[in-house]
Parts: sequence; C-alpha cells; structure tokens
Amino acid sequence: MSWRRILNVVLILVVLACFPGPVMVAQDPCPGNPLANASMEEGSRSTGGLGTRPSSIVVNAWNPWSVWGYSQYSHEAEFDVEDITRLDRYSTYRVHTGSYSQKFSTMFGVHDAGIYQRVAVPKGSLVTFSIWVQIYTGEESMISDGNNERISDLNHPGNYRVYVGIDPFGDVPPGVGAMPSERTVWSDPVLDRETRRYDDQGMPYDAWVQIQVQAKAEADHITVYARGRPEFPVKFNVSYWDDACLTYVAPTPAATATAEFTPTPAPTLLPTFTPTVVPTARPTETPPPTETPLPTETPLPTATLPLRPTETIAPTESPVPTSTPTRKAPPSGAGSEPGDNPFMLLTFAALWLTAAGYIGWSLWKERQPSAG
Repeated sequence: MSWRRILNVVLILVVLACFPGPVMVAQDPCPGNPLANASMEEGSRSTGGLGTRPSSIVVNAWNPWSVWGYSQYSHEAEFDVEDITRLDRYSTYRVHTGSYSQKFSTMFGVHDAGIYQRVAVPKGSLVTFSIWVQIYTGEESMISDGNNERISDLNHPGNYRVYVGIDPFGDVPPGVGAMPSERTVWSDPVLDRETRRYDDQGMPYDAWVQIQVQAKAEADHITVYARGRPEFPVKFNVSYWDDACLTYVAPTPAATATAEFTPTPAPTLLPTFTPTVVPTARPTETPPPTETPLPTETPLPTATLPLRPTETIAPTESPVPTSTPTRKAPPSGAGSEPGDNPFMLLTFAALWLTAAGYIGWSLWKERQPSAG
C-alpha cells in the first residue's frame, strides 16, 4: 500500500471521529400511559382475599376476574406471574419485555377470565387500549427445535381466543366470579393458530402479538380488560400478558362552544335597533303638513256677512242705504239729518203713531150710531 493511500485512510478516520453520526434515541412505545404497572414489573401480591384461589398471584395495580360453571368443563382460572429470574431462566420467551408477565390458565378445562384496571380519563375522550399476549395451548407437550421451548400443539388445540375490552362507563365486576359489564366494548378475538410464527430456519414458535380496542369514554373513568377464553378442555390452556398501553384523545368541543356563543348577541341587537328608530321618527314629522287648516279661518268672513244684512233689515223699511253715503261725505254736517239722531227718529215715530191713532179713533167714532 502506497503512502498516499495510507494518508487517505487516516484522514477518513479522523473525519469520522470528529463528526460522529446521529445518536439513535429509543422512543417511548406508549407516551403518557396512565395505566399503573403497565409493564408488569412493579411487584405482585396474593389475591386469595379478593375471592380467587389462595395460590393465585396477580401483579400490583391489576385485579383478577374469572367466570366458571357455564359448562361442565369450565373451571376457575389459576393466576400466576411468570418470573424468569425465579425459574433460573435467561430466555425471555414467556415475557415480552423485562422479567415478568401475568398469566392465567386451566388444565383439562376451560375458563373465561382475565385481569382489569380502572383508570381516570376525561369524559368524552377517544380511548385506545392495547396489550401484548402469547398463547400456549394443546394436548401434547411439544418442544420447539429452534429455541428448545414449549410451543402450542395446534394439532389438538384448545381453540384459545384472546380479547381486550373497554368499559366506557368505568364499571367493575362485583366479584371474582362475575362477568364484566355488558356495556364493555370488546376487540375482535385472536385465535391460537393466528399466533404461530416461524424463525429464519423455519422452526415454529408461539409469537407475542399486540391486540387493541377503541371506545369513547362515557364517564370520567373507564375500565380496561384482558380476556382469555379457550373452547376445548385440553391439557394446556395458558395465556401470558405484558406491556399494556392506554392512550386517549381528549374532547375539544367545549372551547369551540364558547366561541360560537359570543358573536350571536351582536347580530341580534343591531337589527332590532335600526328598524325601530328610523321608521318612528319619519312618521312623526308628517303631521306638520296638517297646518293647512289655516284656510279654515275663512269662515270669519262668512260670520260677518250675515251680521251686516241683519243690521240692514231694520232700515229696509226706510231708505237706510242712502244714509250711508251722505254720512261719509260731509263730516262737518253730521247730525243735521233726522236719520243721524236716534232721538229724533223716536220723536218722529211717536208723533206719527199718535197722529195715526187719532185718525183711526176719529173714523171709528163717526161710524158709531148716535145716542138719540
């Protein structure tokens, strides 16, 4: 190798040392998980006081449930914790992560059983619950040549089905022998045959599979369930459970409802004010044209017209009209005419009446017969 080639290799190594590649950070598979002891690694306790068999053990924060008596082969499930450190085993075949997993089983029988946990979530949230499970079932004890572990006998299986469920109202079974609420939403079942896998050499094994379910929270608490239910009472009906996860999407309509409320009063006030004020102001201005009644004062001449004729009624018997022009013409000769002085008129009338009376009386006297 030439010295130039050696120098190039050294330069490449120096550059790689100065500029290392990006550091890969493991991400949390279930961020913000509100479940307690979701990994099954935080201890366990005996659940005989809860109604299970005294020998049953369940991981902390989870509770057992089991139903039996629904058929002649149904039995109460036996609960236990798979602990690879206790069994001096280094294989993690029966746990998904860590050293522990929860299991429940029956031998030569069937069961309907599982574990549950009640969790607080916002009401109306869309909740997703998932958990990893491994099924071991069958009549024969079969050993895998690939990992030297027991695997399910799928020639004579128990038709073991596993489910997960969410009770959106947060109800819990009243006791170990009671079923979960009828309102529980269950996932589609996964059958034992569906968990069979093969390694690179074509050797079979029982795989861990993740199953999940979604539901809307109808209360401020929900209850999540793991469930195993074999159909046939074969020798081995066992399921292992590990690494539970719960996520939710909280509802958001509350914020949008308040935003929609504020604009509604504004449009309702504006229309009510504008139409009422403008129309009422204009009609009130129209009455002023009613001042035209001024022409109604014309009756005043009509009132004076009849008064003047009434004053001329008395003089119609005497030539009163001729007196009016003479009275206006000579202002200095006022009172020289008899019609201008009322006393003279009365005197003249009295004399005239006296004369007329005397004449009348004389005529009447002459017509009377004489006394002789």
